[in-house]
Amino acid sequence: MKTLSFLALFLLSTIGFTQSKGKKGGPIRERIRSERVAFITDRLSLSAEEAQRFWPVYNQFTDQLEEVKKQQRENRKTTNDKLAVLSDKEVERLLQEELSAQQQIVDLQRKYQVELAKVIPVKKIAMLYKAEHDFKITLLRKMRESGQKPPPEEEF
Repeated sequence: MKTLSFLALFLLSTIGFTQSKGKKGGPIRERIRSERVAFITDRLSLSAEEAQRFWPVYNQFTDQLEEVKKQQRENRKTTNDKLAVLSDKEVERLLQEELSAQQQIVDLQRKYQVELAKVIPVKKIAMLYKAEHDFKITLLRKMRESGQKPPPEEEF
């Protein structure tokens, strides 16, 4: 029954999602976040108590991860736009910044894996990684089928 209600919610939100057109960071992004919450909650079979403890930690993690990835995208754009005119020393610095950003991402993942283990069982953390991946695949498939351009991966 839980799965059936989730599917109904998911399908209804899909219809609205494919019909809405919003600006970056607007209604579409909020709808994606809502769908992600429903999808992950269902996949992890979070109880009400687990969900209440899980989502604040997870949201804090994703907010911090988005900030790192946003900076990483800006650095990559700078590198790509100016690569022809940058000195080798400047390119080396930008490459080091890229590695630093990748390390920050890994550090955040390690930190929040420990934090999440305080609020949900470790098996559900492993299930979370699969659920995040499956959600991305589902979202991209829905967008492709509706003819919409998918947002950058960092946004969902």
